[in-house]
Amino acid sequence: MKELGTVLGVIKTFMLLGIKNVDYIMPQKLMPSALSIPEMPSLTREKKGGKLTKQKKHRVSGTQKKGKINQSEHDTSSGGYIPATTCLDYNSDSGVSGVNSGNKIKTSDSDFSDSESGKAAKLQHVKTKVRRAALNLFFIVVKNTEKSTMFTYWSSFIPEDNMSGQHNLVTCFLRDPSARNRMSALNVLLLLLTTSKLYLAQAESSDKSTSFTPYSVVLGRMITELHRSLSLILHEISVPVLTQALKCYAALIQATPYHRMSSRLMTKVIRNIKPFLYHKDASVQVTALIALGCVLASEPVLPETIEAMLKLESALKNKVAKNDDSLLMDDIDSLSINDSFEYADFDEPEEAEESDSRCGTGIPWLLKRCLVNLGVEMEESESSKGAAPVKLESLQILSAMSTKYFENLILPHLSLIVKALDQALLDSYVDLKLHAGRTVDFIGQAMSKFLSNEDKLVEIPITQCVNFWKTLLNKSLVDLFQFEENPILRAVACDCLGSIGPHIFEQLPRDKQILCVTLLFSCTRDGENSVKGAAVRALAICVTYPSLREDTGFVLDTAEAIYRTLKDDHLSVREKASWSLGNLSGALVLSSTESKEAFEEISSEMILKLLKACICGTSDNDKVKMNCVRGIGNLLQLVTEEMLKNEPFPETVDKAFAVLVKCCTTGSNMKVRWNSCYALKNAMQNINLYKRCSVDGHFSNKDWQVPVFNALNELVVSFKNFKVRINAALALSAPKCREHYGNFYFSVWAALLKALENSGNIEDFNEYKHRDNLVEQICLSLGHLTTLLQMGDLSQLQSTLQLYEDNLKTHIGKVMERLVPEKSTQLSNAVYALNQLEKRDLDASGREILGQFKKIFELNI
Repeated sequence: MKELGTVLGVIKTFMLLGIKNVDYIMPQKLMPSALSIPEMPSLTREKKGGKLTKQKKHRVSGTQKKGKINQSEHDTSSGGYIPATTCLDYNSDSGVSGVNSGNKIKTSDSDFSDSESGKAAKLQHVKTKVRRAALNLFFIVVKNTEKSTMFTYWSSFIPEDNMSGQHNLVTCFLRDPSARNRMSALNVLLLLLTTSKLYLAQAESSDKSTSFTPYSVVLGRMITELHRSLSLILHEISVPVLTQALKCYAALIQATPYHRMSSRLMTKVIRNIKPFLYHKDASVQVTALIALGCVLASEPVLPETIEAMLKLESALKNKVAKNDDSLLMDDIDSLSINDSFEYADFDEPEEAEESDSRCGTGIPWLLKRCLVNLGVEMEESESSKGAAPVKLESLQILSAMSTKYFENLILPHLSLIVKALDQALLDSYVDLKLHAGRTVDFIGQAMSKFLSNEDKLVEIPITQCVNFWKTLLNKSLVDLFQFEENPILRAVACDCLGSIGPHIFEQLPRDKQILCVTLLFSCTRDGENSVKGAAVRALAICVTYPSLREDTGFVLDTAEAIYRTLKDDHLSVREKASWSLGNLSGALVLSSTESKEAFEEISSEMILKLLKACICGTSDNDKVKMNCVRGIGNLLQLVTEEMLKNEPFPETVDKAFAVLVKCCTTGSNMKVRWNSCYALKNAMQNINLYKRCSVDGHFSNKDWQVPVFNALNELVVSFKNFKVRINAALALSAPKCREHYGNFYFSVWAALLKALENSGNIEDFNEYKHRDNLVEQICLSLGHLTTLLQMGDLSQLQSTLQLYEDNLKTHIGKVMERLVPEKSTQLSNAVYALNQLEKRDLDASGREILGQFKKIFELNI
């Protein structure tokens, strides 16, 4: 928009027109700030192939006419926390846009008397409508302007402190006497926050006094002032406006890098929101829970957040937000807010709240509130259950807690939490069952991850975790499988069984283990795609459990189920089946090393069947292909010398390598490419696949080594995606002995040295974060090649080494400084190999070259 600055200048003037004690300023063109804004990823960027989290959008109640703008439509859940309740009925009209909602009370000129007071009232009414129109226009402008462009005007509307003047958006939502206008101002702020998260991540606080203030510090001041301003509006008496203010608070929490801000800011946020958990209006409770969910999802986790969340609920509860009376939008225009505002405890010392915060029942305050909402009866707590939306959001809070606070908040209170989940799963409300099932899945995953830490396993009794699952498997969770009319519930139930984890599964009674497996196998033949996919995925997780991995019958049945669903007509099912095949093949690799007796019972025909299925899957959609190449890499590790004597195997192995080469060198999906490189790494570790290598090290054109080494050499040198290059470098270090490289040994040396030199050439700035990992992997791969050096190789490497010697020495030194000894063993082994080679009978030229190698590696060890 060419006249954006002029339009924004008009908006800035008229959105404040007529507000008491705010001077009128003539409209003037606003100029953008000169600042450094991070570059947004291009819309045409290459597909990375990673998992995309689908965000829930706000559903709009009622039918919207074409051309009308819904100001509450923008997504406030695009951060780490996704609310369970995406749409609430805020008593009546949402009050977001005069254009969209319309006024239920229309005022005409005849409604005002001709007296002086009547004329003043009429003028004030007109000014109110002008301010609302300006705010509605502001919303439209923000929504239709590039994010980076709009962000350059932030300083014109968002103050740095409370001394920055009154002509800003904060004044609108704090001092406009019309609640409908305050609502509109908050909608604009919400949109500004949700569209500027990338840029606000630069913000930081600094107490240093310097002649130059970095823009990151300016942003930090703006964010701090927004925290202060939103704490003031929490005295709001209109429920719809209060709800919208809490939504703004949630968006601000998602956008704020608290680890870079002043200490205790997060603590103040929590203390400001906490009282609204006890508000009598359900919509206020839900938005307060959403805001606290954003706190739980904030990264990184701060010690002050843990401290605030672990406080016990006060016996005298924090003061509940005053003015609980709900107001209809018909009436809110007649309301006014007092011009003198107090801080909503924003600067009050934390100790003031802690005086009686240890008088509760021993349960952290947020967890206790969620459990009460879900109907768990506790001492001295409310007997009434929460409204349905409150229950759903409480379950979502429990899910968020399990992700980062499992040890502190969930684990000590599993017995109460399972009681709440058991009740919710047995509830007649289907949505409550669904969210309870998802919460069980989240907690199960967190529990399994926690128990996988052997140090933690010693510290805690596993009994309470086992009892958690035994309670659910007695009835409530199993009942979800009986809902024939609701496939989503059955799919979620499958997900829950897949999250039990090996430590708990091994401790369950035998009948419960059989029950889980039987339910999953029956669901693989379900008529609904979502249920089939979830069941196959859960089985593929279970097959990694030690006891089930050694059960040949279970492994074969799982393989058959995966093979069958891999041929399904629906992509979603094939995607889950291909992921499951990757997991199954990984479990088979583990069995081949840990339990050879169990693996020997797996027939070569089954491995061949699965390998052919993977090869066929690489011609499918990218989501299937990225998993199938993973399966190929695993299955090629299982090929034995005996298998290669059977006629179908050699041809299938060659096809498998050809497919991997094609997938790593073609296509726009980067995950397919780097998975293919990693699969080549796995396959090249199998010494049985090199049996056709000729004695002199020269491969024929029919050998798989020729296209594989050529492809990897080309990728590692110059491919633009660094994760692909990292895995290509990793694959080039996979062969275990010098003979497996054959005559490609020297070309691999040259390619890796060239790749190290090119590592500083970055076309896409997004790749910069992977640069150090690329350099490390190239150096480790070169260390591996050095361990395989033979006397005859020295003279042929002399010219190549001299060309890159200084660069290699520099990077090896930096890598040794960064890596812990456990991860740099290949470099240490390289020094040992060079010392051993020095003991051999070398000529003068050979000793000179060997000396060059030792200078590179020994000086850095």
